[in-house]
Amino acid sequence: MGVVSLLDTGVEDVTVYPEEVTQDRDGNTITRPSATGIPAKATIQLKAQSGTSSRRAEQDNEGFETETVYRLRFPRSFPHVLGAQARIEWRGEYWAVIGDAQRFNGSHKTRHIDYTIRRS
Repeated sequence: MGVVSLLDTGVEDVTVYPEEVTQDRDGNTITRPSATGIPAKATIQLKAQSGTSSRRAEQDNEGFETETVYRLRFPRSFPHVLGAQARIEWRGEYWAVIGDAQRFNGSHKTRHIDYTIRRS
């Protein structure tokens, strides 16, 4: 039996709504989450935030608005690279992808893609 890498597994069940390109009623090209979800496994871990982000979470709307962000990583066999308009359903809640994919292009054994997600 070969060595199993943590980069090739996921324990959380998620549904991925990849970014799709379409046109609005005025003919403008726009991006949005697909209406069709793709079931997937992922690793999701709490992501450390800067002091500014932490302070924003403690402002006047304390208890009503939070800004918890997570790191999301799919097994390396996941065939899609998500765009910023993609949406993730995890534990019954929708999460938005923040920014671009974070590519770690190290060696063949450590190469992977991470995403940052926030509840939407």
